[in-house]
Amino acid sequence: MKTSRTNFPARLGLFLVVLTLGGGVRAADVVENWSFLEPGVLPKAQSFAASGIPIYISGLKAGGGVDAKSTPANPFEGTARALSVEPAPDNGTLRIFTRPFPDKTPAKGFYEFAFRLVEGGFNFNPEFFSGSSDPKGHWFKGTEQFFGFAFIPRAPIIVSPPKQNLVTEDVKVLAIEENYAFRVEWQTSGDNLEFHFLLNGKPLTAANGAEVSKSVPQSKIAETVLGFRLASGSEEGPCFKGFLGRIQAEAQAP
Repeated sequence: MKTSRTNFPARLGLFLVVLTLGGGVRAADVVENWSFLEPGVLPKAQSFAASGIPIYISGLKAGGGVDAKSTPANPFEGTARALSVEPAPDNGTLRIFTRPFPDKTPAKGFYEFAFRLVEGGFNFNPEFFSGSSDPKGHWFKGTEQFFGFAFIPRAPIIVSPPKQNLVTEDVKVLAIEENYAFRVEWQTSGDNLEFHFLLNGKPLTAANGAEVSKSVPQSKIAETVLGFRLASGSEEGPCFKGFLGRIQAEAQAP
């Protein structure tokens, strides 16, 4: 099954950020502590390098980089900066794409990001990109979204399809003003790519306590590369208010 993609118009404010990680993905901060964002300055369109791990952000109309001295301040310990997301009066269709594995999906690996909700929520999808990983091109061209998550304050994490409420032994609903780390793990199993999910290091389960996993047939993702998409807001409503912290990704030995 596949879910519908959200088209976003070219007129939305956007910027392309490219970070060079020496040609490989490591178990380190993919966004390098958001060091390319100047505190107090809303980023504008700019390419930060000619090659590397690309990050694409569109529709961010308020917020930007924050550090320990900013207002608001970076809420994550152990990181110099974070990305503050603020809703704007004229709304903003926020989209953030990352493609940490430029040319081939690892047989086994993980992707993890830190977040903090203040108001409103966002959606998150593993997504399979087609085409070149050239950071100057349309490297975030998606093919299918097989499943996705909704992160909403005072509610469980929701995955669909099929729609399920997910919890851990410690977290039944997402609180505001609290830091979380969401982790996607995958490995090749026969003809499928099997996904598992954790929040703050604990497996996400259904209401009956069964650990939840998702399976994607390899035949449906041939000639594509795994990437990730975060989305919030629309032309009719504002994006969420909150923070994004460290993003990590690593290809692991099978």
